[in-house]
Amino acid sequence: MTAIVAPTPSTPIPVPQQRRSRLQWLTLPATVWVLAVFAIPTAILLTSSVLTYDGAKVTGPLTTANYGNLFGDSYFRSVLWDTVSISFMVGAVCTAAGLLVAHFIVRSGSRFRTLVLLIVLAPLVSSVVVRTYGWLVLLQDDGLVNQILLWTGLSASPVAFIGSKSAVIAGLVHVLLPFAVFTAISSVQSVDPVLERASRDLGAGPVSTFFRITLPLIRPGLIAGFMLTFAISLGAYAAAAILGGGRVQTLATLVRDRMVVSLEWGQAAAIAVVHFAVGVITVSALLLAGRRSRKGM
Repeated sequence: MTAIVAPTPSTPIPVPQQRRSRLQWLTLPATVWVLAVFAIPTAILLTSSVLTYDGAKVTGPLTTANYGNLFGDSYFRSVLWDTVSISFMVGAVCTAAGLLVAHFIVRSGSRFRTLVLLIVLAPLVSSVVVRTYGWLVLLQDDGLVNQILLWTGLSASPVAFIGSKSAVIAGLVHVLLPFAVFTAISSVQSVDPVLERASRDLGAGPVSTFFRITLPLIRPGLIAGFMLTFAISLGAYAAAAILGGGRVQTLATLVRDRMVVSLEWGQAAAIAVVHFAVGVITVSALLLAGRRSRKGM
């Protein structure tokens, strides 16, 4: 009698050809959807960036002059740097603050955990434009923030927040903090509290336990939270347009100005492609860092 040997966990279970074919057909709607909403528009954008335009009308053959003029412009380079630096600051602040809030919600036994969670969720019930205009009211020369500064004596005159990078960063952090908090919550929850208690029992303090035990285990989640907030802030338009006051330009607002104000559609398409490339390169680098972090755990 022939013995039946059960497959080991390392042995892949063969999938019948007919079933594999059915599974491939099931992925067809998702593939068509991705092509319709991502691949085709991206291809159109790439093509538009190398066309010769007269306003919104194509007037000539393929050319790389749009990119040449773009990178030869010092103003564009400064806007590119401002966009990346603002997005980096927003990602860093959201990741750090999100970790603190998530650690409090998951690890503390405080009765205020639910209240803190509701405060984190509160910004999500209103639109980005409404929240940004709320910051516009708070940061005006006669707004609440300046009134507090004048009343406490921290400033002798109103501070011009509107039209500064700090105002744009504050608005974006308010919008994107919930994403960082929820990402960090899942990471902190995945760490067994027994490991932290064992570290404390062996003589390590709370700070040493956090940096030597907790932080290495949640590093992939922190990278994911930074990647998410960085990528969203990179393409954010409302905060820069409203809180920037026309003095803080980002790639998103610059694309709008080149299309609507100056009618330079070729330049606008080239800026959008550069914007897309910066996002892809940064996210790819962060994904690689996250993958290496998991391997090192």
